[in-house]
Amino acid sequence: MTPRSALLPVCLGLLLGCGDATAEPEGAVEAAPAVEAAPAIEAAVAAAPAACDGCSNGQVPEDSIEETELPLTLLATTAAADPSASQATIRDDPSGVIRVFRVGDLVWEGTTIAAVDRGAVILGRAGQQERLAMGTGTVELRATDVYYPDLFADEDFAGVLAQGVKLPPGPGYVIKNEDHAWGTPRTIRLLQESIRAYTRGGRGGPKVHVGDISLHGGGVFPPHLSHRHGRDIDVGYVLRGVDADVTRFIVATKDNLDVARSWALVEAVLATDQVHYVFMDYGLQKLFYEHAIAAGVSARRLNDVFQYPRGEGAPFGVIRHWRGHRNHFHVRFRE
Repeated sequence: MTPRSALLPVCLGLLLGCGDATAEPEGAVEAAPAVEAAPAIEAAVAAAPAACDGCSNGQVPEDSIEETELPLTLLATTAAADPSASQATIRDDPSGVIRVFRVGDLVWEGTTIAAVDRGAVILGRAGQQERLAMGTGTVELRATDVYYPDLFADEDFAGVLAQGVKLPPGPGYVIKNEDHAWGTPRTIRLLQESIRAYTRGGRGGPKVHVGDISLHGGGVFPPHLSHRHGRDIDVGYVLRGVDADVTRFIVATKDNLDVARSWALVEAVLATDQVHYVFMDYGLQKLFYEHAIAAGVSARRLNDVFQYPRGEGAPFGVIRHWRGHRNHFHVRFRE
């Protein structure tokens, strides 16, 4: 596993002035100055309730807005005269997810971007305004940070499931928690078709273990970032030995992973041609990649399907690394 995301130096290098892909795993990068633009924050703070004796134009100075306590890191800003064109690149520190936000976007539960200006943003939270500023020092890019701008849309981390159906019991699979198995009708159909195609292969072995999809009605589903629209599904790897039939997800290793059956299951999902992405631990990708080579999978398909061996943050392949996916893989179906 590469010690540092190959994507972060490439994509964030333009924003943060970071080094090349050979830099140290926890290398610090200097924050680049934000783009000159209109004073969007001044407009946002003008409506703040704090008193302002002697302020010109009745505006509230920026330091009257408290700094946010949310665990977010502002990495870069691009402010513009048109607020809708302004952008802020922010890392959610607990998850390591780096995304580009615009005014009005949900950046944290109950918290939206109210304004973007040079080196700072104003957050709207519970009817109050909070300030998130870019640091004057350095930013640590961590090996676990993930930045996939080609995969995510603004609505991926917000929204609900309007017309969901529950995955019913069926042959060939077990459901970890039926209350967590709500999806769009199309997603449920694609999942069932994938499992039927897998079992028709006559490979035997344990049933497929289906984990979380969405809650009834969708929406926020802790600890997941996604799983809000009924299009995300967690599926257990096919295991061998005493771990094979355990309903809960168990960490897959080279010793207990049934690579052949697990790869056949992943292939059955990919064969729907409706998969947006699959999240899988980078180390496990290596095992599947080597198995696929031995099975005669073409170099072109390997290149299309796998992120491996291009680095655990590389923006290539349907199968991508995301931490927390050693005991299951995550499938996002297209709408």
